[in-house]
Amino acid sequence: MVRPQFTEKYGAMRFYYSWFILSLTVLLSGCNTTPYDKATIYYDRAQFPAQIIRDHPTLTDPILQHGRCSLIIATPGSNTGTYYFCTYALTTNGLFVQGWDAKTLKYVEIVHVELSMLKTISICSFLRTNQLQLTEERRQMALSASIDEGGYVDTAATERLFEAIKSKGVFVVKSEGMMRPPAPPAQMFIPIIISK
Repeated sequence: MVRPQFTEKYGAMRFYYSWFILSLTVLLSGCNTTPYDKATIYYDRAQFPAQIIRDHPTLTDPILQHGRCSLIIATPGSNTGTYYFCTYALTTNGLFVQGWDAKTLKYVEIVHVELSMLKTISICSFLRTNQLQLTEERRQMALSASIDEGGYVDTAATERLFEAIKSKGVFVVKSEGMMRPPAPPAQMFIPIIISK
């Protein structure tokens, strides 16, 4: 014979366990959102070459590689810089990096790098993240290619980009570590002491 207290306790535990699982499911379902880079930077692999040439008539060389990316721009020797979501297009002579202007429906140039003007390049790997680091005389950049769906670094595409630029005779150096965007401002807590 089952004691009534045990049955009541078991029923309450089942209720709380079911409630916990339901709450966890609801909370985790809210985490399935569009990656921020896909939401803000338009990119269609099939139509991108034609569209970028239309938006930038100066881009006359054939496009060898293209895709989504993230970019950090800093001064040489710095490991912190301004962060951008972007698309890139590698040609035989240059690397074009651009953002997206949703008002004009055009790609807007962030940076144009002439490969002949590069002093050094390097690649930095940390876990599953690769970062192509390009240094000019007065500018340093770190670019990571992303998958077409956004949200994740495409390590293979970043390595292909590195190899293509290296094949142009750019001097390769060892990376000094990952470049990062600036840390967000932290709240300051100032204690107020009131004497009696």
